[in-house]
Amino acid sequence: MKKIKIIFLLIIAVFLFGCSKDDTNIDEELKKAILQEEDLTPKDGGKVNISVVEFKTLNPLLNNEKSLDQALKLVYDSLFVLDENYSIKPKLVKDYVLSQDGINLNINLKDNIHWHDGVKLTSQDVEFTINLLKTLDKSIYKPLVDNVSRVEILSDTSFNIVFNSAYSFSLENFIFPILPKHRFNGLSMDDMNIHSNNLIGSGMYKIDKYEKRKYIDLIRNEDYYDKKPYIDKVKIVIVPDKEAQESMIISLETDICKIDKIIGGEFPSKRFDIRKYTGNEYEFIALNFDNQYIQDINFRKALLNSIDRVKILKDVYLNNGDIVEFPLNKKSKYYNKKLKNVKYDIDKAKKYLSNMNLEEVQFKVVVNQENFERLKEAYLIKTSLSDVGIDAQIVELSGEDLTNAINNKDYDLALLGWTLPIVPDPRFNFDNSFTNYNDDNVNILIQKLISSNSESEKIQNYNELQKYVSNNIPFISLLIKDKNLVLNNKIKGKLDSNEFNIYNGFENIYISE
Repeated sequence: MKKIKIIFLLIIAVFLFGCSKDDTNIDEELKKAILQEEDLTPKDGGKVNISVVEFKTLNPLLNNEKSLDQALKLVYDSLFVLDENYSIKPKLVKDYVLSQDGINLNINLKDNIHWHDGVKLTSQDVEFTINLLKTLDKSIYKPLVDNVSRVEILSDTSFNIVFNSAYSFSLENFIFPILPKHRFNGLSMDDMNIHSNNLIGSGMYKIDKYEKRKYIDLIRNEDYYDKKPYIDKVKIVIVPDKEAQESMIISLETDICKIDKIIGGEFPSKRFDIRKYTGNEYEFIALNFDNQYIQDINFRKALLNSIDRVKILKDVYLNNGDIVEFPLNKKSKYYNKKLKNVKYDIDKAKKYLSNMNLEEVQFKVVVNQENFERLKEAYLIKTSLSDVGIDAQIVELSGEDLTNAINNKDYDLALLGWTLPIVPDPRFNFDNSFTNYNDDNVNILIQKLISSNSESEKIQNYNELQKYVSNNIPFISLLIKDKNLVLNNKIKGKLDSNEFNIYNGFENIYISE
């Protein structure tokens, strides 16, 4: 009924207003309207195909292949998960209390959680997983338990986690999959990698069949303790590389795929739905504080005001991203919403430069010659700087030479990118080994933040840190890039994708054909 109404109104509009230069737009709207589903009521059933790149082990703690790690989140649950804004929320956890000193975390599990073989999930499974993970030096999740001293079992559904030291991001660390103790206890490392020992989880889907190097068949867990998914079956197709993943979504052999770059016309709306989500790839300009001019706050403010970040976002990244003042997801509850983006302002930049004695000097700007987007950034920035009288020499380097230049501080400005960590601990942003930026106030503010005793205090301290950084400019933030998830148009409903789990919210999608 909804589709019929939309089409009817558009047809009326054509008759009433006649043809014009906007006919093309009307035609496009008609096409979109025809593609609207008639019934938006979620339906049970159906099958979705996804893909993963070849992997060495099905064990979720030992696996290092990111695409499989994301797919296994349909099979294994964790104590906490991250939503689309990268905020932590309970999953296996019913409720929790973090002590005021930040040393003890008391957790009660939800009731009636069972492993896929029917055995009840208990506190002992959590203790076993944490203790096992502490021994797995090569696990991507191992750093998340480094601050755990021990787990104290209180009952089958209640336990206490004791930390070595207080840390305000303790909860964000418990996003690793929990394993069944009764399946892994006593196994050697080799045995833990055997595929048949890694078929039991507690998530919304069960592993029904595994064919090595070919596919993994999942079926819906009808005894799931949380909201059950609408989709009955998921086939995980195993492919050799990322290129094969993209080819399979284009040929409609799979239904969901993360695509790094969207080429115009590659995914027509008749067949595909492109959904954007906030990623964790941060673009910025590193400043070498060995340079006497960069040490001057007037020069740093002039730099910031002379760079047209709106133009960079539009012309280089086609508006697929967010301009930020700090290396943090803008939708995060920790992002300081009072920070306004510093605007491109040539007059203001010149005013700052007038406050210092700037001799005729050329600034060396290094950039990776293999990164096309950053190359475009570099020359846009060169033009902007020349408008305020700053001479920038762009030096295009290979990846190896760029690394050497950074490590040897053989640069003035460097166009770089960081992959932001899932846990929003800001300390990694202030590695001064290649910039020589030192500021005791930053260290004090960071220490206040990571020692915060409550969520409100943590937000306040994070805001203070961001405000200070915005005022002092130890680096120039550009933007955080969006990511693209391409779905077959038959898939309806909302996915809450994030870079940690593109299938977050899978229980909310359904098939409409």
